[in-house]
Amino acid sequence: MSQAKETVQSYWDSRSELFSNYYKRPSLFDGVFRKGIYERVAISLKTCQELDKPTVLDIGSGPGINSETIIKNTSAVKLVGIDFSPQMIEHAKATAKAAGISHKCEFILGDVMTYDFEGNKFDFSMAVGVLDYVRDASSLVKKIADLTTGAFVISWPENGVRMWLRRRRYTCPLFHYSLEEIEKLHAHAGITRLEVIKIGGGWTTIARK
Repeated sequence: MSQAKETVQSYWDSRSELFSNYYKRPSLFDGVFRKGIYERVAISLKTCQELDKPTVLDIGSGPGINSETIIKNTSAVKLVGIDFSPQMIEHAKATAKAAGISHKCEFILGDVMTYDFEGNKFDFSMAVGVLDYVRDASSLVKKIADLTTGAFVISWPENGVRMWLRRRRYTCPLFHYSLEEIEKLHAHAGITRLEVIKIGGGWTTIARK
């Protein structure tokens, strides 16, 4: 019997604790088969560390684990996390409070495509584990480019065995990309300085303004 389809929001609302554990308490399985999760965060961290006292936008901030990593290991002065899952936002706020970094973090319930940032832009933006669930990738990349003044990092899943397995297991829509599509999406957003790094299950890109 086929699984009932869920929206991306409802899917992650019910899995905030599970996703948090991928980062906080990784299993041997996670380390082997979800290696890309950790690689994309390491690339985000290294890129953010290149900037002096940046403001940060964490798109699809989830349970706040990546936000905590950025705040604790860079000179970032302010981080705004945005996610459309209420459960993820509550989890992220609790994560920041437990880590003693709430004064540097703000977590917003909303959609980055429609949220009014009131003209504010960010030195560094990251969208890791997000494009897997986005139907209109072109508009999102353009939006991120418009919101960012320094550099932004995005992770991209590729098609293959792992994606096939995920589609059998997940109950929300999933999308994948080719290297050519990734390059075209950045070019369409006006990005000319693009670094593409192969990671487990896909790629991570660093776009510099």
